[in-house]
Amino acid sequence: MSNYKNEPGKPRTFIGEEHLVRRIIVITIMICSALSLSVHSQTRNRSTRNNNRTIGPGGRSNGVAQQPIAPLADHHTHLWSLTASTLVTEPIMPVIELPEDLKLLLRDKQKFGGKDKNTAALADLYSKDALVMNPGSGTTPAPFWLRGERAIRFVTDSTVLARLLPTAFGINGSSGYIAGYEADGEGAATRYLNNFLYVINKGADGKWRISSEIFTANPPPIPRAITADRLIAEMDAAGVKRAAVLSVAFWFGNPRRKVDDEYAKVRAENDWVAEQVTRYPDRLVGFCSFNPLKDYALEELNRCVKNPSFKGLKLHVGNSRLDMLDPQHVDKLRSVFRAANEKRFPILIHLWTSLGDYRRAHAEAFLNQILPVAPDIPIQIAHMAASGPNYHSDDAFEVYANAAAKHDPRMKNVYTDVASMVTRNTTTETLALVAKRLRQFGLGHVLFGSDRSPEFGNDSPKDAWDAFRRLPLTEKEFRTVAGNLAPYMR
Repeated sequence: MSNYKNEPGKPRTFIGEEHLVRRIIVITIMICSALSLSVHSQTRNRSTRNNNRTIGPGGRSNGVAQQPIAPLADHHTHLWSLTASTLVTEPIMPVIELPEDLKLLLRDKQKFGGKDKNTAALADLYSKDALVMNPGSGTTPAPFWLRGERAIRFVTDSTVLARLLPTAFGINGSSGYIAGYEADGEGAATRYLNNFLYVINKGADGKWRISSEIFTANPPPIPRAITADRLIAEMDAAGVKRAAVLSVAFWFGNPRRKVDDEYAKVRAENDWVAEQVTRYPDRLVGFCSFNPLKDYALEELNRCVKNPSFKGLKLHVGNSRLDMLDPQHVDKLRSVFRAANEKRFPILIHLWTSLGDYRRAHAEAFLNQILPVAPDIPIQIAHMAASGPNYHSDDAFEVYANAAAKHDPRMKNVYTDVASMVTRNTTTETLALVAKRLRQFGLGHVLFGSDRSPEFGNDSPKDAWDAFRRLPLTEKEFRTVAGNLAPYMR
């Protein structure tokens, strides 16, 4: 029988029913609260585990994989015209006709080492004590010499990939040489694969044999323009949104070169870079360049400032043969920095030079004599005051790192890029030193850069960032550098 109560003026209710409803409501609330707390706890624990995750060498997590970091911008890339490329590239030598006996040697080398592979016949083309250079590749990157049986074994295990094109030869009695290219394709489609040099000797049987062989692992450089289209493709592969494009017009002002109509070529190269930048105005910013010691320096600066594609000036101390310890050179450089400061035109400067003993004194001269005349513009020190690849001028960069750490007012607007300072071959000791200096300098003023120069073997933006990730920095520090954007890009 059910119990009930009857209160005046109110409907009759069953006592057991009322208690049951109340219990159900209370239990439901408790269950929902417990579930809510559990979900919150799991979320917080996941967040805590992610935030407290152990970071290994290179800032990589030893736990659950994290989202990959991509640098927002590459602050050090290069484009150049065909004219500029021709200036620094030796022309491909023409193929020559060899005497019949030397032509036979080269033909047999190509035949027995190629598609008609014949190990015994190939070995007979070499003297018994032949000296052969292994150019290195893969797990053996360094070139080294092989002699005798080891050299012959290396040669017979190798394969001639294509045609051997002779470009030079010489004979002196029973000795001589043949030099040339290995290539495939013909005519305009010819693709050069490497360079070779054979030292040859004639044996008692009257047959020419190779006594020494050198060939390169890389092809000869071919003059060609490096365009914005190619750069954008490489940026996309690395997830990079913006890039600073540095003109190489300063190449034409190198005093070690004899260039006709020098200033006209400097102007033309800067204009070519400006035109490339206009193709991708939302992604690329241009820097013009010239030798600051030249009489036309200030004139070209004024011309560049008026071009909306240019956001700054690139200077190269080494290429310009500028001596930071020469008072006359310093005066000319100061005049360029002073004029750029007046026009609010940022400067990116490559400070390393082969002149004299580049060390602390050069850095102190720049800090004390040049920076004070340009206090209002961003100054970007390329390559951590060194010259790629790899970090090698710590005496110089330590001056700037110490000054920045002490909040020296001259360093207020000074940035540095890490272009080509870290490579796949950088030692553990150097990685630790670079990380130490960057922290001293202040990671908020450290800019990612690749120094992407494909014709000179420098890494693409993706490979450069992967190499930079080898530094013993924390994930937070990597994110800081990846997100840094120079004032001229904001």
